Amino acid sequence: MTDQHLSIDDMALFTKLRMTAFGEAVIEIANDPACDQWSFSQKIRHALEQETTARTERRVLKLLKASRTPNPAACVEDIHYLDGRNLNRDLIERLAACRWIDRTHNLVILGKSSVGKSYLAQALVNAACRRDYTARYFRLDDLANQLAVYQRHDTARLTFLTGVHTCELLVLDDFLTTPVTSETAAELLNCRRP
Repeated sequence: MTDQHLSIDDMALFTKLRMTAFGEAVIEIANDPACDQWSFSQKIRHALEQETTARTERRVLKLLKASRTPNPAACVEDIHYLDGRNLNRDLIERLAACRWIDRTHNLVILGKSSVGKSYLAQALVNAACRRDYTARYFRLDDLANQLAVYQRHDTARLTFLTGVHTCELLVLDDFLTTPVTSETAAELLNCRRP
């Protein structure tokens, strides 16, 4: 098959191979006269870059969905550093690099009500997902309520808790403002990783 015969009908094969973005790029290159001057290696590299980008975007979306963050679009790049907010741009950029997650350090975000603590936490979830970390985001009262629904030795409860314990970043919003039972606290603090 020559390049001139590649068409949208060939996408079924690329889709079957789970290389949709690669296939779209190959068909675009084959049908765009501006790409005729490219070497074979340049064409392949371009198509591979398109596929890699698409896979990365899908992975980030999957991680964000699994994180349960209420605002997956929150990102550190959109934070406003207004006077009086006591936000340090350099510190936020260092936190967004997520090295503290690798070091298994905890982070507590403190501040007055309605200053953007939740948004900052959600933006850090987004930053972590973009760096391929697994994350979970819960308002503490929602988490406690969800645990209360499960029976004590229910396999669904154990599966849920395993997901909470094994994620690389666990965000508990309203942690210091929401009372929890000692049993719930014990289950959350029993964070043994496999």
